[in-house]
Amino acid sequence: MARRGLHYRPSTVESVKERFKLLRRKIRARAMLLRDAGTLRSLRYYGLFIGYPRTGHTLLASLLDAHPRMAFANGLDAARYFIAGFSVREVAVLSIWNSRRFTLRGRRSTGYNYVVPGGWHGRWDRLEVVGDKSGDLLSARLVQDPGAMAGILEMLGDMGRFVSVLRNPYDTITTMATRAGSGLREASDEFLALCEANERARNQVPAQAWLDVHHEALVAQPRETLRSVVEFFGQSADDAYLDACTKLIFPQARRTRDQREWTGEMRDYVSNSLERYPWFSGYAY
Repeated sequence: MARRGLHYRPSTVESVKERFKLLRRKIRARAMLLRDAGTLRSLRYYGLFIGYPRTGHTLLASLLDAHPRMAFANGLDAARYFIAGFSVREVAVLSIWNSRRFTLRGRRSTGYNYVVPGGWHGRWDRLEVVGDKSGDLLSARLVQDPGAMAGILEMLGDMGRFVSVLRNPYDTITTMATRAGSGLREASDEFLALCEANERARNQVPAQAWLDVHHEALVAQPRETLRSVVEFFGQSADDAYLDACTKLIFPQARRTRDQREWTGEMRDYVSNSLERYPWFSGYAY
């Protein structure tokens, strides 16, 4: 969906195909719940990433998936199922299925290996947290349908937890433009549309259910930052877990903004536009 643009509208044929896909997934979820009835007995929270592409969602979700009491899907697009009326337990078992499939395929994405050495990928001692890392897809859906968050929150109830991974906007926009083969202005407008949708979502989600995570902080202070995320989900992080996770984190954040020519006009356009979003304060070109 995101690859076709934030304002893409499916054709009638595609809509019919989507309904059949959802029906198949509903059947899969119901079968999994019958087979693994006890798997979700201890489930406390369902975590949704929300935000922007190219900010490190895959990395952070894999670090959480390595925890003995968590399982995070890699790109399930959980919001799609909540919007379609799937229950939390149905989305949770689909998330577990997605996580295990990603593990069996080697946890490789965009040229990187996301296996935490000795991590609990695909298994757990007691499963208390399940989630999905598709933050940009959730935000893109909220651009298309501003009222969707209300339905998602109703489905999640007190189990909902939202993680917004933030990165220097100029790096994010540059990478978006490079991957899409577009100009910086087009990528900036797409990014700002996501900002607007996420602002609306922040105003709807209870404060205690929302956590901002700065990618640069995860790189610079991995143990402290990861521990705060784990505790947000009501879990603890021992030294062995934190030590293993830090091995997967790059020693410094990449400055992709240096790969494109940012004119003064484009810098000012983004800087001025971001002033209304306080969670980006402190970031500059």
